[in-house]
Amino acid sequence: MSLAYLAAIAFAALGTGAIDAHYRLAIFRDARRTLIAVVITAAVMLAFDLTAIATGNFRLGASPWMTGIEVLPHLPIEEIAFLLFLAYVSLVAFAGAERLLGSRRAKEAS
Repeated sequence: MSLAYLAAIAFAALGTGAIDAHYRLAIFRDARRTLIAVVITAAVMLAFDLTAIATGNFRLGASPWMTGIEVLPHLPIEEIAFLLFLAYVSLVAFAGAERLLGSRRAKEAS
C-alpha cells in the first residue's frame, strides 16, 4: 500500500490552489459557486466512471503507487480525488484563460 499517487494529486491540487489564491480565479473569487461547480462536474465524471465499471470497460489494475483502498469495487479512492482535482484544475485554467483573453481584448480595444 502506497500513498504516492494520492499524495501527488494532493500536491498538484495545492499548487493549483496557490495559483488560484494568487490570481483569485475560482475558490478565492467565489467559493460557493466554485465548490458547487467542482462537485457537479466531478459527479458527472464519476457517473461515466461507474457506467464504465458496470459495463466492464474499467477494471482496477494493480499498481504499487496506489493505496489499494476501494470505495466501490474497481473504484479506488484515488479516482475520486483525481476527478475532484480535474474539475478544479479545469475551472482554474478556464478562469485564467478567460481573464487573460479579456485583458488582451481590452488592450486591443483601447
